[in-house]
Amino acid sequence: MKLELTPEQRAARQEFRAFVEAEIVPHAGRWDREESIDLGLVDKLRERGYLGSLIPRDDRPARDMITYGLLTEEIGKGCSSVRSLLTVHDMVAWAIQRWGSREQKERFLPAMSRGERLGALALSEPGAGSDAKSVETMAVADGDSFVLDGRKKWTTFGRIAHIYLVLAQVDGKPTTFLVERETPGFRVEPLHGITGTRASLLAELFLEGCRIPKENLVGRIGFGLSHVLFAGLEQGRY
Repeated sequence: MKLELTPEQRAARQEFRAFVEAEIVPHAGRWDREESIDLGLVDKLRERGYLGSLIPRDDRPARDMITYGLLTEEIGKGCSSVRSLLTVHDMVAWAIQRWGSREQKERFLPAMSRGERLGALALSEPGAGSDAKSVETMAVADGDSFVLDGRKKWTTFGRIAHIYLVLAQVDGKPTTFLVERETPGFRVEPLHGITGTRASLLAELFLEGCRIPKENLVGRIGFGLSHVLFAGLEQGRY
């Protein structure tokens, strides 16, 4: 059996490579030293259709996974921090596509598929890095809302995201919620001084009496880790 890229995939790889050489490679060292990318690059990624491309739109189908792998490979060669923007944004969009309600898909995915609203994954905490079962952020049902309290750390591109997929505990059950940046009680603080992917605009998130509608629950209570986050993490690992 002969495995090789299609002509369309080879052409896409050349397109991605040329974009990286022109728009990323000349600036990657400076971005790493300054711990920040030029936000104009986000506009260029958006204009090229590189953000949210795994989500189908009316004007184009979802990008196939081989081409998507080539996209992240080429961008990662130029700057892994920029690559991580695609990764986290697409992880959140993918999780909504897989486990979100119809209303959530209609509300969030069109803008995310166009790269107009960026997603970030709020998982790690000061006392819970890779051990997601140990998160201490709490969500308490209150009428037609949930009230979230906790602290998230090392949130990739958290400084500029618009929508955060947050893992919290509901009566000891890991559960995921969509929190929008402008929600009262939600605060974003820049995080500096990390060792690698220094331009990935890491942030620390604070949820202090953060009230969100019950409609922002993704999946079911207790499904946050085993279903919703694993769907996003599986795509992100690829």
